[in-house]
Amino acid sequence: MRNSVGLSAPVAAIALGLVIAVLLSFFFYWGVQRRELESLSRQEMSLRTEIEQLDVIGNWTLEYVKIERAVDFLSEKKLSEDSRRRLTEQLWQISHTYSIDALMILAVVAQESHGNPNARGRMQSGAFSGALGLMQIKLETAQKMAWRFGLRVDSEEDLFKPEVNVTVGTAYLIRLIGKYGNWKEALVAYNLGHSAVDRMLERGQPLPMRYYERVISKYKMLVSQSFL
Repeated sequence: MRNSVGLSAPVAAIALGLVIAVLLSFFFYWGVQRRELESLSRQEMSLRTEIEQLDVIGNWTLEYVKIERAVDFLSEKKLSEDSRRRLTEQLWQISHTYSIDALMILAVVAQESHGNPNARGRMQSGAFSGALGLMQIKLETAQKMAWRFGLRVDSEEDLFKPEVNVTVGTAYLIRLIGKYGNWKEALVAYNLGHSAVDRMLERGQPLPMRYYERVISKYKMLVSQSFL
């Protein structure tokens, strides 16, 4: 019996050592695998972030190209290459900052001035109306809107600069959209003046939709051209 007991102790020690070795090996392997999985997880998250960033950049690029094509189509050699580039960049920036469709702005440009940066508005009598440039903005209105974009409009000549004219014109349009809560009434007010629209709304009179419909028609045209 003593020999039997004496022999089992070393065996038990060896077995215990093997168990401990197996456990240590398991925990070591598990630790290595865990670190690898954490590393793979971090790599996957990094790749997802990069893909999302590429998607955003891709969408921004597509939007820029659409604006660029619409500007080129609308300008019809009325603007220099440098002016078209600066106008495209300004419209792209405005569209992202204020969540407004740049092609809608260009549709207003198409309706107001046919893309002529030197356009001067005329009343039915033929007298100068005071409206100038791409979006046919009056100097007084432009000066009120310019501060929103950190711009200075000192004279009528400033409104013949396409990027300045479109910036203050868009600021005025955004103000009208905020006032009426929709494009339809805002565009009618852009054409007739907000005081006239306010009076018609107060009296329950239907608003004339001809200007709005023409802008929408030009918008659809520009959308089709930008995808060519």
